[in-house]
Amino acid sequence: MISETMRQYIESTPVVYVASADTKGHPHVAAGNHLTVSDGSFLVFENWFCPVTLHNITRNTHVAVVVAVPGSKTGYQLIGRVVKPHDDMVEGDSAGPVPLDVTPALTRFMVRVEKIMEFSTGIHFDIPINPGYSLPECLG
Repeated sequence: MISETMRQYIESTPVVYVASADTKGHPHVAAGNHLTVSDGSFLVFENWFCPVTLHNITRNTHVAVVVAVPGSKTGYQLIGRVVKPHDDMVEGDSAGPVPLDVTPALTRFMVRVEKIMEFSTGIHFDIPINPGYSLPECLG
C-alpha cells in the first residue's frame, strides 16, 4: 500500500501527528517522531511518550496520522488501526492500559494503514489515493 517513494517521505519527515479518541469519542492529537514503515502497510512508532495516546489506543484502535513537512501546506493523512498498542516496552510492566497519571516507559506501537489521503490546507476531497501514486513535486 505504501510505495517506496512515500515510505522515504514518511521516514524523512521530522514530526508527525497522531489523532486518537477515547471510548466516548473525545479526540486527542499528539506529536511524535522516529516513524518508520514496515512491510509496506504498517507505521511503526518508536519511543512514544504521550500517556493519553497510549491510554486511548488500548481502548479505541482507530487513529489518523498526519505526515507533513513543517511549514508545508500539503502532506498525507493515513487512516488505520493500532495492531500492537504496546509491542515492546523498554522498561516497566507488561502490556496493558496505561494509567493517565503514570509516566510511560519508552513504548513502541504499530498502525496498520487502511487508507491514505492527501492532506492539504486548500480544497481537498478526502478521497483515498492510488497505492501506486507518485508524490507531487512539492512533496517529493
